[in-house]
Amino acid sequence: MADSNDDARLQEQILDLVQRSSEAVVGAGRAFTESVANVVPADTTAIEDLIDRAFDLTEKVLDAQREFAKNVIKAATAPDGDDGA
Repeated sequence: MADSNDDARLQEQILDLVQRSSEAVVGAGRAFTESVANVVPADTTAIEDLIDRAFDLTEKVLDAQREFAKNVIKAATAPDGDDGA
């Protein structure tokens, strides 16, 4: 059985991993925003489409992060030699 120090280290590692992945997502979002910042279409339907695509991408990224976090927890709490899948 793990002691509280092991639990604390595991929690710190998971938090660090989630923070680094979140920073990567923010960086990707920033790059996306910068790449379309100079595009100002006259037709508002194009802007609405761009908004929809940006939110769809964000939703997919969040879903992937959720699954990643769940898999990290499964792997961290699985018995030795079992990946929790």
